[in-house]
Amino acid sequence: MGKGLFAKGRRRWLAVGLSVVISGAMVYAQTAETPCCSGPPVAAPAAPESAPTQAASLPTPSEAELLAASEPVDARVFDLSLPAGVAPEGGLQVRTIWAARAISALFPDITTIGGYRQDPLKWHPNGLAIDVMIPNYHSEEGIELGNQIAGYALANAQRWGVLHVIWRQGFYPGIGAPSWTADYGNETANHFDHVHIATIGGGYPTGNETYYISSMKQ
Repeated sequence: MGKGLFAKGRRRWLAVGLSVVISGAMVYAQTAETPCCSGPPVAAPAAPESAPTQAASLPTPSEAELLAASEPVDARVFDLSLPAGVAPEGGLQVRTIWAARAISALFPDITTIGGYRQDPLKWHPNGLAIDVMIPNYHSEEGIELGNQIAGYALANAQRWGVLHVIWRQGFYPGIGAPSWTADYGNETANHFDHVHIATIGGGYPTGNETYYISSMKQ
C-alpha cells in the first residue's frame, strides 16, 4: 500500500488535533483538459502544451503513495481558522486559497508555494492552481513529502474541488484513473520539484471568507 500520508506524524502540524488514518489508495478522475503549467512558479521555460499521455503501465497507488485520509475524529479542530500561509493569495480563487492555506498549516517544511502568474495555460492566470515547491526533491525524504502532499490534496478532492494533481510526471485527476504526462524536457516542467494542484476555483474572494480544515465560510 505504500507509506501513510502522515507517517509517524513527522514534520506535520498534528498539534491541532488532526487524527489521520490510512483508509485506502486514491483513484479519482475528472478533467480531460490539458493539465498544468508550462514552467516553474516564478519564471521558467515554457513547456509545449499537450494532453497527458497514457503510459503502458499506469502509476499505481503504491507507486505514488496516494492514500486517502479519514476525517479527523475531533470536530473541534474545525473551529480553528486557517491563517494565510506561504502562498501569495493575490489573484487566487477561494478553493485554491483554501488548499494553499491547509497545506501551509499541515506541512511546515513547505516554505514556497507559487500561485497566480502569467502562463499559456489557464490554471495559474485564472487563480485555479498552486505549485507547492518541494525542498530537496531528489532525496527520499523530499519525494515522500511530495507524495504526502499530493495524496492529501487528492484525499480532499471533493472538499476543495480539486480537478487534478501533477507530481513527478504523474497526472492524477480529482476523480478517476491516473496517467503519465508527456516528457517536457526538464525537471520543473515535468513536476519533479513541485506538486501542482488545480481546483475549480469557486470565485474570487470578497474578504468575508473564513477557511477551516474541513469547511469554508463565505
